[in-house]
Amino acid sequence: MDDEMNAPDPNHKSEPETTILHLGKVVADSVPSDATAGEGVTAYVTKAAAEAMQESSKPVVVPKSAGPLPPKSMLGAVSYCYAKGVYGSEDIERKMQQDTEFRASCGQEVPRPEDIRRFRRLNREAIQATLEKTFRLARKKVVEALKPSNPFRSASGEAVSVTPVAGKSEETQAIVRREAAERLDKASFIDGMSM
Repeated sequence: MDDEMNAPDPNHKSEPETTILHLGKVVADSVPSDATAGEGVTAYVTKAAAEAMQESSKPVVVPKSAGPLPPKSMLGAVSYCYAKGVYGSEDIERKMQQDTEFRASCGQEVPRPEDIRRFRRLNREAIQATLEKTFRLARKKVVEALKPSNPFRSASGEAVSVTPVAGKSEETQAIVRREAAERLDKASFIDGMSM
């Protein structure tokens, strides 16, 4: 009986079922690449993926077996999943299958887990850049929300000093670079454990 209690659960997922993703919004043609009007991770990733594609020293490559998904859309979708804490390629595929808007955008041909893993290996630099830009945009919004001039900064009216200090930009770059690298490493680790 103890063996049954310790047996691995074959239905175990590496991410919680409660993680809600809006993958269709990341790849939707109606979302302009320079969208800044939107708030939240979806808008940040969309903007960051477009910028990373333009600034990348090498082109973003999608495996042919991944279906008709354009490189920018695949970059946005995978980066968005990592930003939202969904790392395993099987989990990403499942989230893609569950999103009707996403499935429609790729002609019902959702990339398989092995395509997602290969995409990550081929485009690590672009995913890293997209995540860094996403986290930088998010940090900027937090700093703006904490500015003393923001009337919504706190219920107590307490002032928070966010005066730019020399070196803060470098500190932010180091933080977002480390966070992006950690998420990519976690995705690699989870995929390696699932094989």
